[in-house]
Amino acid sequence: MIFPHVLLILVLIMAASVSAADAAVTKWKTADYLTNYYEFRVAELMALRRVLTLSEPASFDIETNLGTTNTAVTETAEQNWQIRITTTHTDGFFRATYVYDPRLESFLSRVEYH
Repeated sequence: MIFPHVLLILVLIMAASVSAADAAVTKWKTADYLTNYYEFRVAELMALRRVLTLSEPASFDIETNLGTTNTAVTETAEQNWQIRITTTHTDGFFRATYVYDPRLESFLSRVEYH
């Protein structure tokens, strides 16, 4: 008479264990994705900081522990700078484009690509 109750309790404990393990894996994956995103953003901000020190539009590459950050700066017809930043990593790449107005010293827009 006790065996069915013990079996039911064991099944419930196993279900709870699987659910807890799934939640832990989901948190780990989310933390991993966020870490990668913010590491890419730091590399992007390093490139932007270097662009802001330039007096004329120029392209350059930066080597980081993530991979290579390629920055292409061109001048548009409105005298703004279009800044294209591509960070290439072993797991993929991250791209962003900025429009910068050097006269106002401000960014007008940002577009992010994956």
